[in-house]
Amino acid sequence: METSMGLQYGCHDGTPLLGDLYLPQESGSHPVIVAVHGGGWQASSRDVYRHMGLHLAERGYAVFSIDYRLTRDGENCFPAAVQDARAAVQWLHNKREDLPIDPARIALMGDSAGAHLAAMVALAGDAPEFTDAYPENPYAGISTAVKAVIGVYASTI
Repeated sequence: METSMGLQYGCHDGTPLLGDLYLPQESGSHPVIVAVHGGGWQASSRDVYRHMGLHLAERGYAVFSIDYRLTRDGENCFPAAVQDARAAVQWLHNKREDLPIDPARIALMGDSAGAHLAAMVALAGDAPEFTDAYPENPYAGISTAVKAVIGVYASTI
């Protein structure tokens, strides 16, 4: 199994967006799960998926566990975290030639606030209110369409 920690998948408002990639050992093109942590949009990190990432990679799934900008002191309010999760999906779609992943089999997984963000990206990620925020993003024109969402105890607003 291969892991790549701290990969930069974007930069929004001067903040680098980082993720950890867990890849299966077998060769071939693997389905990939974007794992979005919970924490009330204010706490936690991509590190909460380190054990799940390893577990799923051992079973043939690539996992990209991401950080997103946290809401603190009135900064990074909605929709910042949605835009960050969108960027992770777009980055993976763009990396299809460089990584052993199948961009036609991307899923979003999240717990609590992460489940909310996963659902937002899957259901409304390509809506104009999200797509127009970062036109300088090199992947801005790439769709955020995914095949599945795995939401665990999603938060409501």
